Amino acid sequence: MRTIGRNDCGAAVEDVQRRLRVMGYELAVDGEYLQRTCDAVRMFRQSEGLPPGDFVDERTWSALVDASFSLGDRMLYLRMPHFHGADVRSLQKILEVLGFVVGRSDGIFGAHTERALRDFQLSVGIVDDGIAGNTTYDAIERLRHAWEGKEPTSVESAQMGFARAAEALEKMEACFYGLDEIGRGVASRVANLARATSEDAHVMSADALEAFPPSNMLMVGISSDRVDGQDGIPLIEFSNDLMFARRINIALSAAKTTPRRVIIEVPARGHSDETGDVVGERWEQHLAVLLLDAFFPSDGRLLVLR
Repeated sequence: MRTIGRNDCGAAVEDVQRRLRVMGYELAVDGEYLQRTCDAVRMFRQSEGLPPGDFVDERTWSALVDASFSLGDRMLYLRMPHFHGADVRSLQKILEVLGFVVGRSDGIFGAHTERALRDFQLSVGIVDDGIAGNTTYDAIERLRHAWEGKEPTSVESAQMGFARAAEALEKMEACFYGLDEIGRGVASRVANLARATSEDAHVMSADALEAFPPSNMLMVGISSDRVDGQDGIPLIEFSNDLMFARRINIALSAAKTTPRRVIIEVPARGHSDETGDVVGERWEQHLAVLLLDAFFPSDGRLLVLR
């Protein structure tokens, strides 16, 4: 981005001023980068540990964007690169106050934060998919009396676990690929979520597969359209229940191709009693979470691959 500084004017300056006002700096949003804006930027840079200055460069802009997010402004979930910002830090603090361990409240939505969020979701009776959206924010708001104005109790991060088995992600090679648009979106998110859980995960999407897959790699096709059965390639219908992982195990045992290949049929949309149909980014991420958990369960047991 172009550095913005003294005597500049226009929409970019207004955006900077608007974000500074959200954080409590007293200045007009008039699009003119004059002394008051310079002073506010200088104080903001100092508060963020940035080098002294009264201009907005790329580092300052990134910090400004992060700091100006409030909890509820956007959907949060585990991905690479990680979501980070003031809203993530607020979520982490609230979870800690409510008794759900996130490790360091560093404003980065990592694997421990996802686990804490899923535990919270389970405890309040909503879908525990680790996605902070409207339903989760509503649940947090209903508990405002329990966390507002309180400080979290420190708990050692060694007591934390993960929603899925990082060890299994690092041992088993798997490639998820889509057979239609929704399938490709889910497959990409599965691979991204695996890397966000463990940097050493051997899970990828077909887009990242640069050569013919090795014989020991598991190939998982995903489709929201009806798929015709193929000899030696088991077809599994997605379900959000405890039997789904077991049916995957059975299918892997029955697969006859090399490398081993299965196909998962997923619904094109989900349903929420509160918000109606769930589609798009929210639904694809939800499916990715459930699929990765089914293939790499939290008890650490590897799926059958003999």
